[in-house]
Amino acid sequence: MTPVTSRAESAPRTADPSRALPAEAAAMAGRLSAADIHYTRRRARRLDVGVDEVLLASGVASADELARGAARTLGVGFEPLGAGPATSPSRLHDDDMAAMLRTGLMRRADGRLVVAARGLALRRFATDLARDPRLRQRVALTSPERLAALVRRRFEVQLGWRAAYRLRERRPDLSAGTLGASRSGFALGILALAALFLIVSATSIVGTWVMAVLFSLVLLGGAILQLTACTLAPQAPTAPLRRDHALPYYTLIVPLYREARVVPQLLDALAALDYPREKLQVLLVIEPDDAATAAALAPHAGRPGFEVIVAPDAGPRTKPKAMNAALPFARGTIIGIYDAEDMPEPLQLREACAVFQRDGGERIGCVQARLAIDNLADGWITRQFAAEYAAYFDVMLPMLGAYGLPLPLGGTSNHFRREALEGVGAWDPFNVTEDADLGVRLAAAGWRTAVIASTTDEEAPRRLPAWMRQRTRWYKGWMQTLLVHSRHPRRLVQGTGLPGAVVLALLLGGGLTAALLHPFLGFVLLLDLWRPPEAIPSRATQFLDAVWPCVLLAGYGSAALSTAIGMRRRQVPGIARVLALMPVYWLMLSAAAWRALFQLIVAPHRWEKTEHGLARTSRRRPRLLRRIAVRGSGAGPRRPRRAGA
Repeated sequence: MTPVTSRAESAPRTADPSRALPAEAAAMAGRLSAADIHYTRRRARRLDVGVDEVLLASGVASADELARGAARTLGVGFEPLGAGPATSPSRLHDDDMAAMLRTGLMRRADGRLVVAARGLALRRFATDLARDPRLRQRVALTSPERLAALVRRRFEVQLGWRAAYRLRERRPDLSAGTLGASRSGFALGILALAALFLIVSATSIVGTWVMAVLFSLVLLGGAILQLTACTLAPQAPTAPLRRDHALPYYTLIVPLYREARVVPQLLDALAALDYPREKLQVLLVIEPDDAATAAALAPHAGRPGFEVIVAPDAGPRTKPKAMNAALPFARGTIIGIYDAEDMPEPLQLREACAVFQRDGGERIGCVQARLAIDNLADGWITRQFAAEYAAYFDVMLPMLGAYGLPLPLGGTSNHFRREALEGVGAWDPFNVTEDADLGVRLAAAGWRTAVIASTTDEEAPRRLPAWMRQRTRWYKGWMQTLLVHSRHPRRLVQGTGLPGAVVLALLLGGGLTAALLHPFLGFVLLLDLWRPPEAIPSRATQFLDAVWPCVLLAGYGSAALSTAIGMRRRQVPGIARVLALMPVYWLMLSAAAWRALFQLIVAPHRWEKTEHGLARTSRRRPRLLRRIAVRGSGAGPRRPRRAGA
């Protein structure tokens, strides 16, 4: 299709030029007042979208009304894409199916072409018809929503395979689904290493030297990273992109499972986002057996820009598989991910766009927003969780982003350049910490991840069993990620550079090592205190007696410092209380890590669901509700109405 040279080029000629609308919305002219026609045309020009998109976002017309009206204006047929044999055959390769959704073009069984277009694409289609009227006999028009519904209905098998198995079958070396004996070998190796650590610490000076050097390098490396992060000034906020015409089309994917309790809060949070509704698509992904969440979403099914997608019942039931199922239906060039309980700051999407479009932003594949705990006053576990998040997202991640170092992504508030996301194979359904794995794959492919100061508030588990299940899943996913990417370390080094690969190893491997080793290190220190001292200790013995306390102090000291700085920046109260309870919290982390190691063998792909909507307190919810009515550029400060309404 050829580009148009004028925005009003395809508009029908009428006696009153003030009532003229371009081809994509000309059929609606008689249903709008002159003032509303002026408003919709002006807003469409400001956003650089079609007039029909403004009408759809404001709720004046439905997708079907607009598509049928455009078909009449253009003199082509309207294709409802029902279940009859006239539609495209159901045997279609998954790549062809994705291309059909992306281009909006489908060939019918009789050879005619069905076009699912809207906005400026539909205006260009009108120009093509004007230049070659013979095309009208060979094409029909439908809405993008009807094409998407047909694909979901007719290509369920292809969608299920694509969501669950595509990465494993096409890039088996990058999927946790191909980890076999290596899982058991890893677990047995960790157990053997722990036993060896205890034995040589008690019996062998030489063995103790070797173990001391190895573990000190790993643990002190992580401490050095934390201390380096503590020396940097707080990250400055990113100026949001205010030029509405430069904003890209944006798709938000929100996976939901047993989240009926938080659906109202989620919809409020999405409504508060300052982004033109004409350029925003929200895909809510639910599981086929989740009737409660489906019922909670049903009253909101008619919201413009919101679509509910049922994840196919194939492969593992995990969050990454649900997101993979939604990705083919995404129309945005930027893909954002939120969890059900998230409350992002209203300008977050605009800030992410500013980073993607700045000088040098073409190699940024992902923008990571910061995460903070909203219900920190629910108890001591949520406060420790909030302090941990503050240390990681307000101290560590800004340092990694500032130096262009790779980082394991947070599980939400990731904003991906679509080209980068699809180029690395999207999410791995078999990895239960898909965010960390995807961050490594992006880095290995040469994409950078930027960090912005915009915050998304989350709900933390307030009871120990729920916290233990969530943290076990995280540790298990980190183990899977280490096993997958240790297959080809050279490829990782080539993509990230040696410093980047070392940083990733310290972040993932060092964190796991510290959690697994912590109780044994404490035991060795107690053993040294219990054993009678040598009459005349050698220098080697004296040195070794000092190594473990120094390692422990360095670990606690760097963690305490970064936690205190993060809490101060995040304005989380109770620093002294948090630091005093940190040794207890670290023992809980150790228990979760060892539980994850056991699950890695017996249930590697089990997704232990974290329940939401159980928080008793909230720092931000009241402020969020006050902001909903003050959206900067949602559907517009005023909404066009049908004439005579």
